[in-house]
Amino acid sequence: MILAPAFLKQLAQGSVTIPPILLVYGEEPLYIRRVSDALRQTLREQGFDQRDQYDVDAQYDWGELQMETQTGSLFAERRIIELQLPTGNPGTAGTAFIQAWCNQTAQAQPDIVLVIYCERLDSRQLKSKWVNAIEAAGLVVQAKPLEARELPAWCQHQAQRLDLQLDSDAAALLGERIEGNLLAADQELQKLSLLKNGQVTLQDIEQMVVDQAHYQLFALSSIMLLGKAAEALHILQRLRQEGSEAAVVLWLLTKELRQLIELAQKQQQMPLAQAMKAMRIWSSKQTEVSQALRRHDRQYWENCLLTAYAIDRQIKGGRPGDPWLGLSDLVMKIAR
Repeated sequence: MILAPAFLKQLAQGSVTIPPILLVYGEEPLYIRRVSDALRQTLREQGFDQRDQYDVDAQYDWGELQMETQTGSLFAERRIIELQLPTGNPGTAGTAFIQAWCNQTAQAQPDIVLVIYCERLDSRQLKSKWVNAIEAAGLVVQAKPLEARELPAWCQHQAQRLDLQLDSDAAALLGERIEGNLLAADQELQKLSLLKNGQVTLQDIEQMVVDQAHYQLFALSSIMLLGKAAEALHILQRLRQEGSEAAVVLWLLTKELRQLIELAQKQQQMPLAQAMKAMRIWSSKQTEVSQALRRHDRQYWENCLLTAYAIDRQIKGGRPGDPWLGLSDLVMKIAR
């Protein structure tokens, strides 16, 4: 297993050979996106000209994928197959397919590279047969969230990539205002690179990185979980008008969905109050979460997460459509 920043560095240096199968997982969407982009670029340079994407849910036909991978492409000899697996559970058929793939391709130079994308995987899932098979035959890349104490140094490093210099006070304030949302931090640094030339001071962060939009993001979360669909759509529209990135809004929605799915799962073993305490959910948020869980079951939230992955593909240009329309639909699904 390798952390996403280290893997990205190895790709940039050309010091890693891409194996026939990779698992990219974690709760930090910025690094998931960067790893995805870097992998595609590197493989494209190696002649993998075709890329096929599939969303995997409980009804997914693994047999069809097996037939697909045994049939050569008419348009490209080498190709990438990307599987979006939001639940982190491929089921019996999926586990068998992944194990067979690892056994068949571990010693060969592949014409197909299989990349599986998941979000959070718990300790039980990380010990599963399919993950162990990928570790043995390929590579597992983790996109791990940063701790609060790591944010200022991260902000300074990212600023350097954009030819900006953040002093320590400016980096600390930026880290405080983005509250761990690296997508939001990346967006703010991109804006600063267009407005500033060189040094960025504490005063620049105070004046230019307004946290109002960030507060509106979390207002959207609360209103949506409480089931107030009309108000939630109004906040979403305001965020769009104020220039928020669709990817940042999607980060928030997927974060909430992952939490609801995990809580719904834990509810099967313990009372909800105990589950929320175990997951360190603030008391101020427990009412919102409880109302959402009363409206729908885990399967519903997992289906919503699949919708989120489809929107992610729209944002990245891999699927036609307006991601903001998709976000509106997803907000409605969560709130109703």
